[in-house]
Amino acid sequence: MTKFTVPGNSFAGTGRWRLATRLALRDPRLLVDYSRWYLGDRVGPQEHRLDSHDGVASLSPTEGKARVADMIGEWTEGSAVQAVRSWAPAVAGAGNRLLGQAMAGDSSLGELAYGLVRVLRPHTVIETGVAQGITSAYVSAALADNGFGVLHSVDLPPTALVAAGMVGAAVPQELRSPWKYHWGASRRLLPELLELSRGNLDLFIHDGDHRYGNMRWEIESAWDALNPGGWILADDVDGHTALADVAQARNVQPLYFRQETKPGLTGLLRKPA
Repeated sequence: MTKFTVPGNSFAGTGRWRLATRLALRDPRLLVDYSRWYLGDRVGPQEHRLDSHDGVASLSPTEGKARVADMIGEWTEGSAVQAVRSWAPAVAGAGNRLLGQAMAGDSSLGELAYGLVRVLRPHTVIETGVAQGITSAYVSAALADNGFGVLHSVDLPPTALVAAGMVGAAVPQELRSPWKYHWGASRRLLPELLELSRGNLDLFIHDGDHRYGNMRWEIESAWDALNPGGWILADDVDGHTALADVAQARNVQPLYFRQETKPGLTGLLRKPA
């Protein structure tokens, strides 16, 4: 499986065509992945926005953390998360300005992911979508504060972030040992990774391609590989009903949290034990 240990850095300052050439030399499948993304359908046939008409009640980030703590227990904070809090916001802002949009994960998503990892003490966490690496940084910090565990990140980042050397830049160097970066489309890389992680997977985080078909496929695939009692955390679930539809099909109740640094909702599902 393709692993890109230092995301983006070796491609910094590369022009578009030179970047394409270097991607092809590194792994021709990356060109196919990007082509399918850019040429793919942007709107799925079942999409409509998740809103109050769907009976959605959302919690604030503070209320959300309290609700999760009630369900699985309180968590303590270690030293690693402090470094992330001081470093990540500036990286997120720089990447967002470069792209002209809020691509970085919301800090409240990262804080919630940190708490889940601290309490669940998972052997394996899998996430899709990295961009500047905000959520990756919080999860890596939690694994470091736990003293064990690995994070596998599947990512097809914007080429502007690749060329600028900003992919995963929010993850401090001292927290990168438990972090394994897999560069490519989730449709290509995720099935094998989920299969290899069966029996050890307690947390899956979706923050990649947010189109309905892909989000629903990722969540359903992860659900099947997830340990009983495991959790699925998904960013920006208000764009459509993918997470809600999976929850209904699996007869579980989703939780929705309002994001702190950008508009949108974070969704959370728990697989029955």
